[in-house]
Amino acid sequence: MRHFFVDEKPVVGERAILREEDRDHLLRVLRAKEGDVLQIAWNESLFRGTLEIIGGEAFVRVEEAVEEKAVSTELFLAQGVGKNQKTETVLKHATECGIDGFIPLQMDRSVSNLTKKYDGKKARFEKIAEEAAKQSNRRRVPLVGDLLTVDGLIAAAGPENLLLVCYEGEAAVEIEDASLDSAKKIYVIIGPEGGFSDREVALLHNAKAQFITMGERILRTETAGIVASYVIKRKIERGPHAAI
Repeated sequence: MRHFFVDEKPVVGERAILREEDRDHLLRVLRAKEGDVLQIAWNESLFRGTLEIIGGEAFVRVEEAVEEKAVSTELFLAQGVGKNQKTETVLKHATECGIDGFIPLQMDRSVSNLTKKYDGKKARFEKIAEEAAKQSNRRRVPLVGDLLTVDGLIAAAGPENLLLVCYEGEAAVEIEDASLDSAKKIYVIIGPEGGFSDREVALLHNAKAQFITMGERILRTETAGIVASYVIKRKIERGPHAAI
């Protein structure tokens, strides 16, 4: 089922207007036909309907609103900036896994530096997140946050939320056993290719972050971000004490 985001609130029984680029893609590239079932999302609400083609333009006749299971905890992936396209790869697949927000971290051992070019990069990140959200039938596009350091993330998160650090030096707590009780927002923190610096580890310990391991094998930074996003999102959805 094709999935699109719309800018105006859909009303059951009425037509919804698709964005121009989506209309063109639907009719000229996908060759969609009148009556095809489509799914549209607006402001975290999800609707289903059928395609209507009027004067060469595409609309969705909204037929039903799709109920959502209530989940009170939000998941943010704070990913150390990686080389080349690694950060974009993580954002794409972590969006498919269900993250609610993405925060790139300029870390002490990051090889790439986005500090001077993040405005343009952020716009690209937002586009990648939207396309991945469409592909995975998301109700909303994950928020792409500002470029932060570990220091800035700790200050922004505040003491009431959970910092969850995937760290190769931690062997006591497995990721599937992470304690998520009562947290409204969970920030999963992944280091870059060079890992965490001693300074960053000390800062996170002082901030009462929960350190977890992802097993005996050392994962690439892009693999770790995607896997951690999936596991923690499933724990949130199934309840903090449920098995994965």
